[in-house]
Order: sequence, then C-alpha cells, then structure tokens
Amino acid sequence: MKPKSLLQIIPALMVSVVIATTALAAERMTPEAVSKGMLTALNNQVGLSADQQEKANPIIEKQVADLEAVRNDTTLDKAARKAKVVELRKQYDIDINGILTPDQQKKWEASKAANRAKVHAKKKSLEKAAQ
Repeated sequence: MKPKSLLQIIPALMVSVVIATTALAAERMTPEAVSKGMLTALNNQVGLSADQQEKANPIIEKQVADLEAVRNDTTLDKAARKAKVVELRKQYDIDINGILTPDQQKKWEASKAANRAKVHAKKKSLEKAAQ
C-alpha cells in the first residue's frame, strides 16, 4: 500500500473542516446559551455587581424569549417583525438602564455605539466587495 502524499490529504482535511464549520454555524444557539452570553457581555461591558447580575438575568431571559417568539411568529410580515424587534430592543434598553448606575449607563452606551460602528463598517466592506 502506497502512503498518501500531503497533496492528497490536505484538500480532504480542508473539505472536512469546511463541512464541520458549516454544520456548526447552521445550528442555532439555545435560548439559555444566548441569555448567558448576553449577561456575560453586559458584565464585561459595564462590570455588574452580583445584585445587578441577579436583576439583569430575568430581563435578559425575557428579551431572548420575546425575540424568539417574534422570530417564530409566522403571522408577521418582514416590516411588522422588524418593528416588533425595535420595540423589544427599546424596552430592553429601558429595563437594563434601570438597574445600571449612571457611570455604567455611559459605558454601556459607548459599547453599543462601538458595536454599531463595527457593524456599519462590516456592512460597508461587504458592499464594496460585492461591487
């Protein structure tokens, strides 16, 4: 039996990695994992106290559940779905701001602005690449 050359093995490995990555990306995160990630992100952004984490957790869980319900609501058209998501995000911001100190509110707003800028820059680069 002849040993396989690297030129034969590497493409096969690359294809395997692409298939595995695509399969993982296609799987949606569970609502629990999303909630945990949102709490971790918020904590990293503003440095929540233990009491604030306890208060934020139900707010985050409700947000995730409400967004999931909107995503699964087949009676809504695209515009109605978007409007509902905007409404839910506004309420989420109000609820979270209610448990944050003024300094934390400033940090959170700065973090959200930075994220919006990243998304805008990524969108712009994708549009350029498509041209």
